[in-house]
This record gives sequence, structure tokens and C-alpha cells, in this order.
Amino acid sequence: MPGTWTVVLPVKPFHQAKSRLVSRHGTSRQVFAHAFFRDTLEAVLETIDVGRILVVTDDQQAASEAEFLGAVTVSDQPRSGLNAAVRRAARRAHVLAGKAPIAVLTADLPTLRSTELGHVLASAAEHDQAFLADHTGQGTTLLAAAHPQWLNPSFEGNSAHRHRLGGAYEITGLDVPSVRLDVDTHDDLRVARQLGVGRYTQDALGLQTPRHPPYTREDHRP
Repeated sequence: MPGTWTVVLPVKPFHQAKSRLVSRHGTSRQVFAHAFFRDTLEAVLETIDVGRILVVTDDQQAASEAEFLGAVTVSDQPRSGLNAAVRRAARRAHVLAGKAPIAVLTADLPTLRSTELGHVLASAAEHDQAFLADHTGQGTTLLAAAHPQWLNPSFEGNSAHRHRLGGAYEITGLDVPSVRLDVDTHDDLRVARQLGVGRYTQDALGLQTPRHPPYTREDHRP
């Protein structure tokens, strides 16, 4: 998969996301979903070899923030599920970037490190289709294809098994916990805090010391 990557971030409306994160910390699930998205987006923006980011959503706040930071937004209308949204973004990526490789990344990775994401993309570049299972081994946090038209998303549920059956190469052997740790539950959030969350999730949790220096629009590489 030579070339510069297009990364797709599917984003559910924040008020509908993270239903298992009740307000145990005094923070609403909507605030957590927003913070996870911003930390994921920030890390992707900092990743070498990512040339374009597509955020597919019908959440106006997510769209506005993504566009301010240089991402392209794709409307998630009509809403017909995550896989349909990913396919819609892949079609847009084909128009914008031709045969450049594409990766779909879940937008709930508050510990994401750009260096670790770079390692996963480098591994994926060796295969026509590849995926990375989440920390449970059941879900998928990243799905990649050498060409947007080859992307065959089967997210939700036991997606790792379905992506494996669909012929995608499973990326293993990399020490990339931040790319595997999608946060859906309070147990996940506890592990994320131990690993080190990004500055937006730290703010949501009322923590004081940011993991990253402040990010500005001028830092974005076109």
C-alpha cells in the first residue's frame, strides 16, 4: 500500500454515543464521547503519512471542529448504520484521493499515540486489506485497504471474526495498546487512565496535567 493515507473517523452524534458510560464520574456520556473524539482526531493529525482525514458524521459540533482543524466532513445521511457510513466515506475518499490507501479508525481512542498508529499503518501497508482487533480481541479498531473500493467494513459485534473471514490480514505482534483501547465501559476508562489519556479526556475527568502540549490549527500539516 504505497502512498499517503486517508483516515476515516466515523462519529456518532455525541448525545447518542457511549450508552454504557453512565455519569459515575459526574461527567455525561456526551462529554466523554466528545473528548474521546477530540483526542483521537488530535493524534491522527499528528501521525506521519496521514495526508487526509475524513470525519463521517451528522453531529454538527464534530463536523465544525473537524473542518476547523483541516479534516473533510462527510454527512452521515441517510443514517443506516456504521458500515454504511464507512462505505459512504470510502466513496468520497476515492473521489478525493484516487487509489491512495485508506484506513477506518474508531473515534473512541482517548489514549491514542500517533507513533503507535504509524506503526499499525506501516504494517497494514504490506497487505491489500488488514485490520487490528481491539483490546478484547472481539471488535475492530482499525480496518485498512490499499484502495478505497477494496474496503469491506463489517464493524459492530464480533467484527474481528468477520473481518478475518472476509480475507483481511490480522495485524498482530505490535506493541500498540493505544490503538487497541476503544473505551466503551468504565472498566475500559480505568485502563485508559492507567495508560494515559489525551488532554480532552483528562479535562473531562477533571485531571490536571495534559499528556500533550496544546494543539493549534497552525500545527496541522496539509
